[in-house]
Amino acid sequence: MGAEAFSAADYDPFSPAVMNDPLPFYKTLRRDHPVLYMEKYDGFFFSRFEDVLELLSHVDNSFLQSEGSLPTPAVLSAHNAAALPPPVTDPFPISMRMGLPVHGEVRRAHVRPMMPRHVAGLTDFVRDLANEQLDLLLPQKTFNLSRDYGGIVSASVLCNLMGMPLELAGEALAIINSGTRTDPEKGGFDSAAVAAQAIDFYLPYVEARFAAGADGSVPMVDGMINWRFEGRALTPREVAVQLVCAFIGGIETVPKITAHGLMELHARPEQMAAVRADLETNVPKVVEEMLRYCAPAQWFMRTCNTPVTVAGQSIRPGQRVFAMIASGLRDEREFDQPDDFRWDRPVPRVLSFGAGMHFCIGVHLARMEIRTMVDAFLRRVPEFEFDMDKAVRHPSSFQWGWNELYVTVK
Repeated sequence: MGAEAFSAADYDPFSPAVMNDPLPFYKTLRRDHPVLYMEKYDGFFFSRFEDVLELLSHVDNSFLQSEGSLPTPAVLSAHNAAALPPPVTDPFPISMRMGLPVHGEVRRAHVRPMMPRHVAGLTDFVRDLANEQLDLLLPQKTFNLSRDYGGIVSASVLCNLMGMPLELAGEALAIINSGTRTDPEKGGFDSAAVAAQAIDFYLPYVEARFAAGADGSVPMVDGMINWRFEGRALTPREVAVQLVCAFIGGIETVPKITAHGLMELHARPEQMAAVRADLETNVPKVVEEMLRYCAPAQWFMRTCNTPVTVAGQSIRPGQRVFAMIASGLRDEREFDQPDDFRWDRPVPRVLSFGAGMHFCIGVHLARMEIRTMVDAFLRRVPEFEFDMDKAVRHPSSFQWGWNELYVTVK
């Protein structure tokens, strides 16, 4: 169905039609209503690349995650008369709700294992994980590329960074996959419940790092244990809360991009041949297009904290703004024929990892994981087919990506 069949009145991020296929709606919004105000959510939806980038690039605490970044319709139905008060700090909340400088300090406290030098040192570990998983899967001939390959590898990496046994990767993956499905009746999903389940899962390993003395050998956890807020140490649960976004994001997103990217490449034999001609040189190029074309995150919300203007739109404290990342990645003003997948497309700017003070700290790790898994798969599997009759893409206002992509290797 063409974009001309929709109007701005048809768009609601939680409507079944949008959650099943948001792309035509995004095209209409970019063309006709690049800044769409929805009264029932008291929020502005920004759908063009440049506007989304401008919105996310504010680092002056004009926009905060005071109400979270992925609220449900029930939360959004209550409007704010003014900016929300600062969060209570005992217990210490997730730092994204606090803004700078605290949020920046928390990020720096646990970012070390995701910095370029450390990530480079993890490459052989991730390659070994990928090949070990392929050793198990290839004899089966048919398997879920998203869950059984990318999912297990990415979950294993996060377990390693958290000081957890790799044998827990399957359980971690199951928690995240089941928890981030959209409720078809209410719309959205209960992100607080998902976070709580994940935190309860890995909290014992955070407590183990406290008991071991947090000597820096598990820097992602130890860095938070050794950080101080106004002179006091965080409790084990408070530390675990700060790690939940890295845990969920690292397990949820990378597998979807890897599997979907391989599917798009497979559908274009000439592009596949071009990439295979020099995997070492060309896999990093095609991964950048996969990140643009296949990134599953649809939007993130912020709540206005101070009077501000974005893309010519005045926004008052308490109102919401929605950064429509997935729409920006298909913006005709930024990318030539953006609905085409081109393995060697120049992608000088990308929104897949956000921007500004909430820019994804796992950007280097995610790129490395996807590159490594794509490279390993293409080296090991000369011929394969996808069974699209068994493919599953759950309707979602958040992570609209392939949950199940079955591949048969030859």
